Amino acid sequence: SSSKQEDIIAELRAYLHDSFGHPIRIDYGTGHESSFIVFLLSLCKIGCFRWGGANKKENIDNNNNGGGDDKNKSNPPPEVIGLASLSLFHAYLNVTRGLQRDYMLEPAGSHGVWGLDDYHCVPFYLGACQMMAREQWQKDQRAKKRTNDVKVEPEQGTGTDAEAEAANRMPDNPYLPETSSHGADQPTPVDTHLDNDIWLPSIIHDRPVLEAQRSTYLYLSCIYFIQQIKPKVPFFESSPMLNDISQIGGGWSKVSSGLLRLYEGEVLDKMPVVQHFVFGKIFSANWSPSRKTPLEAPKKTFINGPMGEECIAPWASGGDVSAQRAPALTSYPGGMPPTRAPWAK
Repeated sequence: SSSKQEDIIAELRAYLHDSFGHPIRIDYGTGHESSFIVFLLSLCKIGCFRWGGANKKENIDNNNNGGGDDKNKSNPPPEVIGLASLSLFHAYLNVTRGLQRDYMLEPAGSHGVWGLDDYHCVPFYLGACQMMAREQWQKDQRAKKRTNDVKVEPEQGTGTDAEAEAANRMPDNPYLPETSSHGADQPTPVDTHLDNDIWLPSIIHDRPVLEAQRSTYLYLSCIYFIQQIKPKVPFFESSPMLNDISQIGGGWSKVSSGLLRLYEGEVLDKMPVVQHFVFGKIFSANWSPSRKTPLEAPKKTFINGPMGEECIAPWASGGDVSAQRAPALTSYPGGMPPTRAPWAK
């Protein structure tokens, strides 16, 4: 119905408008970035990310039903999500970086040099996953060369069947856009894509690689942007956490897992971030709260009396505050009383 469609549009609009910074505080941070993540998730839940032309009628029916039941819709394959994430985040970062430069947006909730980045967290995680996919693609290519399997040519279809099959066929590696245009029997373009080079996390210190591959690899793009906006500051001083990550010996899998834990702990687990989520019909808060009872103020503070007794908080009983003080000391260690502050009574 039209009312359900208006609710879906209003929910999507709220997340999209909150994805580019706060209009009053003129700041931007990981909370606004998370709003864009929820916006993409909502589009995925209503069936916007599909490969080819399959299930169009099913997607339209689910959209008209307010998102429908997740069990009744087939989730898009990981390859489709990978393609959408990389392509959309590249475009999203182009916009947000322009806003950060032109309007000098304040970092919202930034930890300064002790944080991962002034504005972003998710692009680093997605970029590390892209590097993992590159490593896996290299392993697959080396395995093909070792086995020298005889490839059987598939039967060629005719007419619309062949066109539909070609439209629905996934690329060989969706995380590397240039590889989708290569045929299976064509040689790897070593000089143009550097596909045979092994890139460790320390590759971020290679300036020629950053300049040549920043438009393809999201992680390199983020590092290059930091160096552009802080050109006169050594990287180990401007981004000590990213510099430490570049020295990790476990490869990109360890980097990606660590960045995911960082995003969960420093962003998703923070109330100042999630309190701005709309939680409508598409992205609903349908989980059970972890706390059974409401949070109450403590009745007692800490143990600091001379005999180990507890000091009662002034608001706990509502009586005379002076009666709740710990008894005065009659003997002092070393025989010398401590010096009282000038304002003490």
